[in-house]
Amino acid sequence: MQDMKVTFELLKNYIGELPFGLFLFDTAKKLISWNETIINLLEISDEDLKKNHLGFVDRQIHEMLDTEQMQEKDLIGLSKPLKAKKVITSDGNILVIIVETVQEAIGEMSHELRRPITNIKTLTESLLLGAKNDPEMAQRFLEQINGETDRLAKLVNQLLNISKIKSGKLSQEKKKINLKNKTDEAIKLLQSIADKSKTTLINEVPDSYEIFGDSEQLEHVIQNLIENAIKYSLEGSKVTVRPGPISGSFEVVDTGIGIKESDIQKIFERFYRVDRTKAKGSSGLGLSIVKNVIDIHKGKIDVKSKLGSGSSFIVYLPID
Repeated sequence: MQDMKVTFELLKNYIGELPFGLFLFDTAKKLISWNETIINLLEISDEDLKKNHLGFVDRQIHEMLDTEQMQEKDLIGLSKPLKAKKVITSDGNILVIIVETVQEAIGEMSHELRRPITNIKTLTESLLLGAKNDPEMAQRFLEQINGETDRLAKLVNQLLNISKIKSGKLSQEKKKINLKNKTDEAIKLLQSIADKSKTTLINEVPDSYEIFGDSEQLEHVIQNLIENAIKYSLEGSKVTVRPGPISGSFEVVDTGIGIKESDIQKIFERFYRVDRTKAKGSSGLGLSIVKNVIDIHKGKIDVKSKLGSGSSFIVYLPID
């Protein structure tokens, strides 16, 4: 039986016409072949590929290659929404398929937007059919409509942020950031949510501890990690922010419900929820935003978790 490299080369004229991109890596994860479509999709030159350099997505593709459990990955920073899928061939080589995800993204967004819109429609119809004549019921329905409207606005803003990040249109102004101050601001913003579930928010970051990156974007990372921890925590839990194991890193630790090992690689996907029954008001977008922001900072995020004992999200950022 011919190995994948030989087969790939024999069929290259046909493979080049396929509407999706293909990379072939050997067992040492070195690029050995590709099709023509990949050049347009990734906005890269043939010469770069011959030097084994994958352009803007080099680090993202190799993260997927190096992570055994990661079979798919959204690629960011390009003009088109793309997803990479990994297939291990029978001879141990690795085939990476790059596809556009416009249709998939539209389907996901439609599904998520439909729920708050449907709820607003139902509540409004109930008011028009007579609930407005009952002051107490009308007040309750209006409060629910207001909550659904806030939820819808937040969802749209999150989708816009993801779109900007993925398309590379989010400008960056990197500088040193005082993590204690940023954490204090995030806790102040999220305190009312924590109070509802009697979750204690703790800032253990020293006064002078700094991280490096875009202040506004890393603000989203800190807020989303804390908010995610609150939503997946049981009543009386604790969420703690503290320095990470190396300079420029930080950690958000909770005593919540924990995450199955098989779910850890999936939690950064758009709209994925570990447990829909326990995620209080989760849109499924917060961790996707976190991962995308960390990717464009050329950092990484590690997750350690145990069911029933909580989770730890460790963010590593370049220090300059």
